[in-house]
Amino acid sequence: MKKVSIKIIAVFVVLMGLSACASSKAPPRPLDLPFSRVYTASYDEVWNATVNVLETYTIIEASRESGVLKTDYSSEWYSSALYVDPDKVDRLDQVRNKLSVKLSKGLVSQTGQNAVRVQIVKQLEEYGNLVTDWQPIPTDQAEENVILYRIGQRLRIARAIKRERDKKN
Repeated sequence: MKKVSIKIIAVFVVLMGLSACASSKAPPRPLDLPFSRVYTASYDEVWNATVNVLETYTIIEASRESGVLKTDYSSEWYSSALYVDPDKVDRLDQVRNKLSVKLSKGLVSQTGQNAVRVQIVKQLEEYGNLVTDWQPIPTDQAEENVILYRIGQRLRIARAIKRERDKKN
């Protein structure tokens, strides 16, 4: 009788442990964790594509040697409920953001091709009031992913143009 009850308790504890792991949420993404993507292209090609993609931003620092691009703050009005229910937005909050982009050279170990990792950190801040001033808030991750996608598209377009020019010559 005791062996059966011990087995039942053991099974119950294991099931509770498994269900606790399955239902727990992932921890929130740290505010300063960069989004990154690796491109197999030369450093100059990736640098040029990145600068072209960021041409709509006000770039305050650009250093090709260190691989750093920084933008100035841009302000906008935002509400997290805007995407959930756009008809019922009570108020929009003033937010500002700036981007820090870091390019790092590397090689693909299997093929020996050039590779460049592009990291983007978006600092998104919400204006609280005169006392609290600007407070960091989590990013929606859309802008960073769009920028990384557009860099890849610029590289593909540049390669296609180069191939066509090479065919003609």
